[in-house]
Amino acid sequence: MASPAPFPCSVADAALRWLARAVLVILCLLLLDTAPARAEGPTLALVDDAGKASLSLRQASHLSLEIHGLLAVAVLEQSFENRAAGWRHGVYSFPLPEQAAVRRLDFVLGERLIRGRVREREEAAKVFAAAQREGKQAALVEQQRPNLFTSRLANIPPGETVRVRLELVLPVAYEDGVFSLRFPSTVTPRYIAGQALAGEPGTPVESWSRPSDQVPDAHRITPFQHAVEGSDAAPLNPLRLELVLDAGVPLASVDALYHDLSLERDAARYRARLRRGVTEMDRDLVLRWRPVRGAAPAAALYTETVDGQHYAYLMLLPPRPGGEPPGPRELVLVVDRSGSMGGTPIEQARASVRAALAALRPEDHFNVIAFDDKVDALYPASRPASPEALATARRFVGRLDARGGTEMRPALDLALPAVEQGAGRLRQVVFITDGAVGNERALFARIRERLGRARLFTVGIGAAPNSWFMRRAAEAGRGSFVHVGRREEAGPAMDALLARLASPVLTDINVRWPVGVEAVPAIVPDLYAGQPVLQAVALDAPLAGAVALTGRRGGQPWAQTLRADAASGNASGVGTLWARGRVQALLDTLEVGADRAQVRAEVLPLALAHQLLTPFTSFIAVEERRARPEGAKADDSPVPNTRPAGQAPQPFAFPATATTARARAWAGLLLLFTGVIVVALRQEDRAGEGAPLRGGRG
Repeated sequence: MASPAPFPCSVADAALRWLARAVLVILCLLLLDTAPARAEGPTLALVDDAGKASLSLRQASHLSLEIHGLLAVAVLEQSFENRAAGWRHGVYSFPLPEQAAVRRLDFVLGERLIRGRVREREEAAKVFAAAQREGKQAALVEQQRPNLFTSRLANIPPGETVRVRLELVLPVAYEDGVFSLRFPSTVTPRYIAGQALAGEPGTPVESWSRPSDQVPDAHRITPFQHAVEGSDAAPLNPLRLELVLDAGVPLASVDALYHDLSLERDAARYRARLRRGVTEMDRDLVLRWRPVRGAAPAAALYTETVDGQHYAYLMLLPPRPGGEPPGPRELVLVVDRSGSMGGTPIEQARASVRAALAALRPEDHFNVIAFDDKVDALYPASRPASPEALATARRFVGRLDARGGTEMRPALDLALPAVEQGAGRLRQVVFITDGAVGNERALFARIRERLGRARLFTVGIGAAPNSWFMRRAAEAGRGSFVHVGRREEAGPAMDALLARLASPVLTDINVRWPVGVEAVPAIVPDLYAGQPVLQAVALDAPLAGAVALTGRRGGQPWAQTLRADAASGNASGVGTLWARGRVQALLDTLEVGADRAQVRAEVLPLALAHQLLTPFTSFIAVEERRARPEGAKADDSPVPNTRPAGQAPQPFAFPATATTARARAWAGLLLLFTGVIVVALRQEDRAGEGAPLRGGRG
């Protein structure tokens, strides 16, 4: 009798060897996934449909800042060098200050300068696409968010460099006796809430995310980043800086918080450059200058006339509060622990929460809420700030680590309950986050819907937070925004914020101009200590007489006036700032249900008259002669941003769940292991049924 075919070894042994090989392969993949990539300059390898690799464009920037009093004019020049052998189309997403008004575009080709013009967005896109097909060189600049823009370049010749030069006007901040200006240089990746839209095409070549039901333009706000961190010594995306500062008052100090400046004084002006000459574009440029004691302005008024239209910009600093004792309060600290907070940001967030806890008084109530794609509250409801409760809170904060996605709405709902709590106490919610979300407008609407009598304050964390979201969220919450860029700044920043929250506010503010005006903002919000009244206006006639301000401080009437003849005349940029503010005020009505077509009809004339970049307009510049020869192919090459300094690598590929490739690999390994064991056991069972045949002798 013939014996059945023998097994060379037991099924279990074979399965285990097969499993070991699989484990080895997956571990190699994991090591490849987590090992730092090598990079030679700011390049990105791409593969087209034919499997051919190409290099992206090299990008470098030069920023010129000229500051006069409360106004700054910036010129940002981006250079794109095509180091590949073939023609390239380029796309580069970049941030700008959220309050900036982009009013000019120059496209520079060698010695030729092509002045860009503002057109309706759809028309500009068609003109650019036609130029791209026809082999003409062109530049298109679009706004995706108030602080996120995209440059698109058509037909860059091999071995050549083209430049895009943007001019913008932005206001200088003044608070607590310090002037400041913030200019971002890179993008913190935004978490994309929701599910990918059915039927949408795959991820475009310049993006890592597809559109979702909550963020339909996700593919426009998720640019790639370099796989490795840059450095000032060998920058991936280099930046050069030239600064001219004319503060209008004697200065005690001029500082750049995160950069090393070489500063020179020229009469009443200061000039500065980067001490190294160049820096990596991985963190915000933050400038601060402090007047000498007694020289801080109590008021400032600037005017400008453009094409017969008169404009003015007002700053008035109310007096400090008279020492009224603060009432009891309820402080709710909401801290972001999502994946984008990995690395240095989560350390800064923990330090900020600890500093806030240390400033609480026994009569205060508090709670701590932590969120990623889940929400955890320290207590079901706010509790008195007893030593025991604070000790528990510090332990809770010490265990916070970065993980998961940035689902902010559930945390907002928990911090701003529909039914108000704590009668007799002012509820102050402090949101500590990098603001790395894509569904900003939905969150603004939610804040206004649930705010009630509470106030919402935001603390921006990290080297490059989403400042537009942070500032607008605070405005919607009738609060204010501060930034913590380093761990050692957490204590002073939180102390200043909490001291401001404890100070009485100036309320019911009204500004009366001597002539008819269209004002931005139309209604001045309540002010906390150290904050100035700011308003830009378009005037019906030249300014004359006095500007009168009234309000209430500590329950008592308050008034102050400013004479028009004290204004600084012909201040370049005042009209641009007013137009930018008016456009933003119109766009803000979209968040409360305004008709988009009606808003567009009001924004377009303003944007075209003032040549402003808006969501409804784009800058387009086209070289009319053909540059790319007939038959020559041009590939697309996105230009990656530098990862924000100190931030851990981000799991770009799975925004809706924030599950990393590494986590999925481990999950797959677990399933694989389980499957092999099941198969092995079944095979052993079958082998066991035939054991007498294999072991018997005839």
